[in-house]
Amino acid sequence: MQPQAKQKTHIELYPLLSSITSTTDLISKILVDHHKKVTFVAATIGEALGLDEHSLRRLILAAAVHDIGGLTIGTRLASFEFEVVNPEHHTLPGYALMAGFEPFRDLARIIRFHHVYWQNGQGLLDNGEEVPLLSHIIHLSDRIVVRLDPNREILSQMTDIVERITTGAGDMFVPEQVEAFREVTATEAFWLDLISPSVSTIVQERFPLAGMELDRSELLALVEIFRRVIDFRSRFTATHSSGVAAVAVALADYSGFQPDDPDKIKIAGLLHDIGKLVVPAEILEKHHGLNHDDFAVIYKHPYFSAEILRDIDGFEDIGHWGALHHERLDGSGYPYRKMAADIPQGARIIAVADTFTALMEDRPYRCGVSAADTARIMWNMAAYQKLDEDLVTLICDKLEDINGRRYQAQSGADQTHRQFLEDCRLLGNYMTTDDSCPVRR
Repeated sequence: MQPQAKQKTHIELYPLLSSITSTTDLISKILVDHHKKVTFVAATIGEALGLDEHSLRRLILAAAVHDIGGLTIGTRLASFEFEVVNPEHHTLPGYALMAGFEPFRDLARIIRFHHVYWQNGQGLLDNGEEVPLLSHIIHLSDRIVVRLDPNREILSQMTDIVERITTGAGDMFVPEQVEAFREVTATEAFWLDLISPSVSTIVQERFPLAGMELDRSELLALVEIFRRVIDFRSRFTATHSSGVAAVAVALADYSGFQPDDPDKIKIAGLLHDIGKLVVPAEILEKHHGLNHDDFAVIYKHPYFSAEILRDIDGFEDIGHWGALHHERLDGSGYPYRKMAADIPQGARIIAVADTFTALMEDRPYRCGVSAADTARIMWNMAAYQKLDEDLVTLICDKLEDINGRRYQAQSGADQTHRQFLEDCRLLGNYMTTDDSCPVRR
């Protein structure tokens, strides 16, 4: 008998990466569509330079996530200064996050060096390391986009932008790349495409964007990268999704829940909070509780979990369960106010796993509670039709095992977070290994 071939999952990378960073761009009106615009400019310049298809694809994917290491509003907004001070505050975390997935390691290097000046050729190296020319294209494209003034008619400012960029040729930018930029900006259509609401669609239709075929281990490794992007923005959430995933898998095992793909419930736990990328880290780190406006921002995140994952083949259930993890059986949850009949079992499992894990975690404004107290709180929630009673009963009956699985998963995630902070420190970033939060038993 021939050995069975490993099942592969096809992932369209650009739509996925673009939807994730588009959500991070929503944390400030100034940032909206920044990644999409930079990607369009970079792809257009790359095409004008005659890049081969493989290089053009790498350029587009790296541009789509070039600022993914900007973990706070302050860091992101600082990158909108034309000459950025301390660019490593977002380039190095971006590199450390993306380099953990082997197929993204090349993209990570491009991201790491995307603020290096050309300096008449000296920018081919940075501290002795080779700087990819694709990094320089993203730097140029990034600086073009930050010069856009949303309060002015686009065609009335194109000459000013071209002139400002041209003055940086040789020092900030590679002269041949600036010349390619001048060539593509000769038409008004370039500028109109750049500010079009459909700019992401334009990129997908105009440029080569092949997907990836991933086996089970590769898919879980990719999901883990996104889990880190979600959780590592705050030491108080650094291990959260790992804990939720472990509890969700345990509840699925004990309850006999069997989706068509056994990894779905784990992936849903790891990605349930992906919409929280719309919540600024400054809110996650608040020490004096949250005000009305803060809650208004937080209430959006399950909605964006669904939006990010909506168009990923095979992730339909995952996105749906993630979108409903704050719904309550009595209709008091958010953001859809669904009643029990409209909340599927997968979403109920994620909601119980999320509540269990969150109650035990420290927050800036409170300490976590013990496993026993958490079980009692959740039992009261079930009694008031907030959470599924059968699943909460399993939590109470199997508390030692389920909490042990959570602790083991979060301890492993804590080590990963500490390594991330150490990598950033060694690379020269301002983060320190003191930024972790202890995992509670």
